[in-house]
Amino acid sequence: MSEPSQSFRRTAFVLTASGAIPFIGLVIAMAVLDAPTNSTAGLWLQTYTAVILSFLGGIRWGMAVANPAAGQTPLVLSVLPALAGWAILPFALILMPGAEWYLGYALLFALQLIWDWNARSMPAWFREVRLMISIVVIASLAAAWLVQRFLF
Repeated sequence: MSEPSQSFRRTAFVLTASGAIPFIGLVIAMAVLDAPTNSTAGLWLQTYTAVILSFLGGIRWGMAVANPAAGQTPLVLSVLPALAGWAILPFALILMPGAEWYLGYALLFALQLIWDWNARSMPAWFREVRLMISIVVIASLAAAWLVQRFLF
């Protein structure tokens, strides 16, 4: 497999970083908006989090499909981020709302990052992109926990 061009890498970085903007913006909205709009921003943040976990699982799905010689395990594991993110959502939004769910989502992103970082099939340049953006996302989710816990 050939190494991607600098332009390709830059585009991947910009698009990945753009995906972090809603995390940052929604946490700010949670902190500065009045009720009930601040709670709505939190609902959007949790839903967006589940969507992005699904997207990250989709990356792994695509890698697994492109390498069937690796067996079925990577294919099966690739759906776990999406399933976990969407499994939390009804509890976080309806059944048992609370700030702690943001920490649960942050943990899922950390686990996904560890998995991606240790994957030999993940290109090294993309690992670096994932590291930077994952730190921003995890910090945003931790900030959402702080905002909901102490400002709501």
